[in-house]
Amino acid sequence: MELIKGQTAPAVWLDAVEHLAGCAKTQDFDVFLHIAEPTVLSAADALVYKEVDNFLTSHGAFSVHTVAETIFPLDEYARNGACGLFDGYPTKLRSIQKARRDGNWGSYSHRILRQKDFEGKTFNPLEDMVSKIAKHGKYTASFELGQGRPFEDDIPIYDPVTDRKRLYGGPCLSHLSIKVHDGHIRFNATYRSHYYVRRLLGNLVGLGRLQYFLARETKLAVGGLTINSTFARLDTGSGEGCGGRWTKREVKTLIAQCRAIYDNMLA
Repeated sequence: MELIKGQTAPAVWLDAVEHLAGCAKTQDFDVFLHIAEPTVLSAADALVYKEVDNFLTSHGAFSVHTVAETIFPLDEYARNGACGLFDGYPTKLRSIQKARRDGNWGSYSHRILRQKDFEGKTFNPLEDMVSKIAKHGKYTASFELGQGRPFEDDIPIYDPVTDRKRLYGGPCLSHLSIKVHDGHIRFNATYRSHYYVRRLLGNLVGLGRLQYFLARETKLAVGGLTINSTFARLDTGSGEGCGGRWTKREVKTLIAQCRAIYDNMLA
């Protein structure tokens, strides 16, 4: 178990991968990460982001931006606003998924935009969440993106209909708890399993983008982001599909290069 705190997503990512690099088998359980400003990038942060992004894409993995888009499609929001995101994007995403070998790509963003209630009626969980926060923001702990389908005002991520028999390939993000505190949107996300090289930075960026969306649409500010990686791994890639492949030595070189960026910028 470890608690790692910092100001920005790239800085916390680097501290986290350094922690795992020093663990037995380069893995740990219950690694808690807290980012004070999840949507902010300093000049050094931007260079580290680029370094990680270049590493991933040059080794056959998804870019940081692509991973982030699977959680929240910022590109669609920037182009067409909330209405385009709520109404048109799920259909676009389904078309993209059908054309890909990895048909689950983007499943998080689809799950938070389209679900069915107990009567089989389709509804938009994220749109309902915006309305709920806007109307009831005086409450602190009433906004959950939870597992399964317990209530219609939750946004389910884990879907037992499709996920319960999987050992691999299911959603790693298990639960997202949203809090409204002193005019800020705070997130606390739980991951059942977490790849810290090919996924973590993109996950942090994507969750920060979702925070930004909720804050902007409800006229609130972005607060802290906390992650509980119940199982964290310093992965070397699967070599299949978007997984990419790299060696532990290459990961150590990446870590050293990113640490040097911060050291040089702060010197």
